[in-house]
Amino acid sequence: MMDKWDICVVSARSDEEVANSLADSIRKYRLPSGIASSQNDTDYRRILLDTQGTPFDEKVQEQLDASRFLVLLCSPDAKNSVAVNQRLAAFYRTHNRDKMIAVIVRGEPEDSFPESFIERKIVQHILPDKRVIERMETIEPIAADLRADTEKRRKQLLHYETIRIVASVMSLHPDDLVQRMQTRRKKTLIRGLAMIAAVVLIISAIFIRLGIVAHNEGKIAEEQTKLSVKTAERTIQELPELFADEPIALKYVEEAIRNARSSLAELGLEELLDSTESGE
Repeated sequence: MMDKWDICVVSARSDEEVANSLADSIRKYRLPSGIASSQNDTDYRRILLDTQGTPFDEKVQEQLDASRFLVLLCSPDAKNSVAVNQRLAAFYRTHNRDKMIAVIVRGEPEDSFPESFIERKIVQHILPDKRVIERMETIEPIAADLRADTEKRRKQLLHYETIRIVASVMSLHPDDLVQRMQTRRKKTLIRGLAMIAAVVLIISAIFIRLGIVAHNEGKIAEEQTKLSVKTAERTIQELPELFADEPIALKYVEEAIRNARSSLAELGLEELLDSTESGE
């Protein structure tokens, strides 16, 4: 049977709001361009929410069977929920454990993880006197963590864990997505700077024109004209130099200057920029 959902998000009813926020964040996330996944038929945005704690039945089993991954929101309420534990056990019957992603949302791990998550094993320890003793130790699973004290921190964690979950579902490394996201943000910033540069050029040229018109009206207008000319000239000369070592940035900057010239030409002010470059 073909998977109908790539992710089934299961939570206690008290954690429904967090489950909805996480599902929305995953759906809105867009993979950076150039990222290739081995899971060509996978769409991580196909998400089923199971947060109401309804009795386990055949329909729930079918939904779990039709889901590639289970994202389980862990909290004290989830640990003590019969419905949540039934769903987890049912998922394990038809899926490998690496298809289950734990997300702790409230409480400490020992109070929030279902018992089936906790692995207990006997570990040997060598004492200083060379004696070997055995101790029973508890091993907790590695889980995503959405616990936060502030709204800002909550948003940061939600963004980071969204990337980790998407990476797991798409069989990608989270670092690859993070690096691509940083590159995408850098391009966005560069575009913003380029737009600001274009605006500065246009405003400078307009002030030059206004200064020339009002030149005979007083010393202030004369100083304003000189300042505007210098601003436009400095912007044109220094902006490409500022991004000379960033080919991607330089491309956007040069495009901004071309767009600014086009806008100035429509205003009949392009000759002012020509005069700044020629030193007139």
